[in-house]
Amino acid sequence: MEIVEGDLAEIESCDAVLAAFTVPDEGTAMEAWYAHGLGKLVVAYTGGTPPHPWTAYVADVICDDLERAVLALTGQHAVD
Repeated sequence: MEIVEGDLAEIESCDAVLAAFTVPDEGTAMEAWYAHGLGKLVVAYTGGTPPHPWTAYVADVICDDLERAVLALTGQHAVD
């Protein structure tokens, strides 16, 4: 319980969440859902893994590249 409560408090205090969805993970999914519910910016990093429909629902931005995901947190875009 302590871990969950700590995670929730950290999500409440942040401006945005970078969620790594490179492998299925219930904890990451719940954190992204919670952040989405609070109206936080949710950036999903997939590492090239096709996003699950729920990931697409809660994420404001989906990136397969970590650098692009980090840039998305600041509203910037990577230059090709």
